[in-house]
This record gives sequence, structure tokens and C-alpha cells, in this order.
Amino acid sequence: MIGTAEKIWLTLITLTLASAFFAETGQAGWLLTMTVVVLIAVKGGLVIDYYMELKEADQRFRNVVRLFIILVAVLIIVSHGWGDVVRDFLNLD
Repeated sequence: MIGTAEKIWLTLITLTLASAFFAETGQAGWLLTMTVVVLIAVKGGLVIDYYMELKEADQRFRNVVRLFIILVAVLIIVSHGWGDVVRDFLNLD
């Protein structure tokens, strides 16, 4: 019988394979970026809740870790939409 941990693991594998499939399509755009952001958020939430066992942890600590996932998602969106501006601002030529 498959337990919760195995179901979560299979879900994470499926989402990772979906990410790889989308990456290989070669379609760069906002739809792909937002798909990646959603997949990262879902996968991060599953890892936080089930593998880091923060579902039962203090809510403040759990929120800090979730904030990290949100920060990563925001940075991906910023790098897609305003990558040139950020590069010019940081003088990374």
C-alpha cells in the first residue's frame, strides 16, 4: 500500500518531469515563467509541509520558510520581466 510520503514523492517527481517538459519546449514567455513559478510554489509547499514536517511546527517559523519560497518566485518573475534593467543596474555586462 502506498503511504502519504510515497504519494507526495510521486507528486514531486511528476511536477519535476512536467517542469523539464516545459523547459524543453523552448517557449520563452510569461506563460512559461508563471508555470515555473506555480510549480516551484507547489513543490516548495509540499516539501515544507511533509518532508520538513513544518505542518505541525510553530506557525511563525513555518511562515518564514514559506516566505523564502515566495521570495524565490518573485525573483524568478523579476529576472524574467526586468532582467535587462537589473543587469544594467548592477553593471553586469
